[in-house]
Amino acid sequence: MRHALAALSVILLACDSPPPPTVCNGHAELCARTYDAVAFPGTHDAYASVANGVYAHDQTYSLTRQLQDGVRVLHLEILPNNGEPWLCHAICGLGGQSLVSALQEVRAFLDASPTEVVTLLTESSQVTTDQIAAEFDAADLKRYARAHTLGQPWPTLGAMIQSGERVVVFHADQSSTGGAAFDWMLDRFAWTWETPWNNVTSTDFGRCDADRGTKGSSLYVVDNYLEDLVVETPENAALTNTNPFLIDRLLHCRQVESTLPNFVMVNFEEVGDVFHDVDVLNGFAPAPSDDLSKFPPSSFDAGTD
Repeated sequence: MRHALAALSVILLACDSPPPPTVCNGHAELCARTYDAVAFPGTHDAYASVANGVYAHDQTYSLTRQLQDGVRVLHLEILPNNGEPWLCHAICGLGGQSLVSALQEVRAFLDASPTEVVTLLTESSQVTTDQIAAEFDAADLKRYARAHTLGQPWPTLGAMIQSGERVVVFHADQSSTGGAAFDWMLDRFAWTWETPWNNVTSTDFGRCDADRGTKGSSLYVVDNYLEDLVVETPENAALTNTNPFLIDRLLHCRQVESTLPNFVMVNFEEVGDVFHDVDVLNGFAPAPSDDLSKFPPSSFDAGTD
C-alpha cells in the first residue's frame, strides 16, 4: 500500500507540472538552448524614458511597451528617493519611476506571456539588497526569480519556463550597500562581463574587451550606445542601432572575443535593427558578408545593408 501511495504521489506531481513549452522567447528552437547560449535584445537605462517623464532620457517607451516590442533585458539603476527605492537617471528630481511600479510592469508582462524569459540588470550604490528584495515581494515578482549558484550550468529556456523561474536578476554593488544575500539576486559582475559603455566616437565601438566584470564569465554584454549627449535622441541612436554598423559591431565582437554577445544593450530600442540583429546572432536570419576587417569605421554611416 505504501509503495502504491508513493507511486500515486509521483503521478499526481507529474500531472501538476506544466507541459514543456513548444515556443520559448518567440522561437521553438530556443527551448532546447541553455540561457547562456542565447542572444537577447536589451535596453540601457530602460526606465529613463519619455513615457516616464525623465528629462535625460535614453528610451521612448514605458517598460511594458519595451517588453511588448521584444526587449528581454532591462537595465535598471536604483537610487533612494524620499526613503523609497526609485529608478532614476543620476538625479531623481529629473524624473524616474518607483522600483515597485517597474517590477509590477515586469510581473504583469510575465503573467500575460507565459513562454518568455526576462533578465534584469540592476545596480545601486545606495539602496540595500533587503530594500530591493522587499520591492520584489511587494510587486509579487520574486516568485518568477531564478535562483542560481556560480559554477552551476545554466538550464535551457524551456526548463526555466516550465519551472516558472523566468526572471534572472543580476545585481551590481551588493558589497557596498550591505544587506542580506539572496540566492536569486546574482552578483552581476561575477556572472557577466561587458564592453566599455563610454562610447563617444565610431572608433570607440571597436572595443570589445571587458570594461566591467571578469572576461570569460558566463554572459557577455555588448553596450552599443553613445554617451556624447546630455539628452540622447533617436537620431543619435540611429547611428549605432542601424545596419551595417550594428551588425558589424556585433559580429566583430563575436569574432574578436570568440564569444556570443548575450545581451545587446541599446538606447531607443524602436530605432534601427537590434531585433533583426539578435535574430542573426541566434541563427534565425542570415549574417551579412561584410568585411569585418574594416570595422570600426572612421565615422558613422546610418545606411542599411
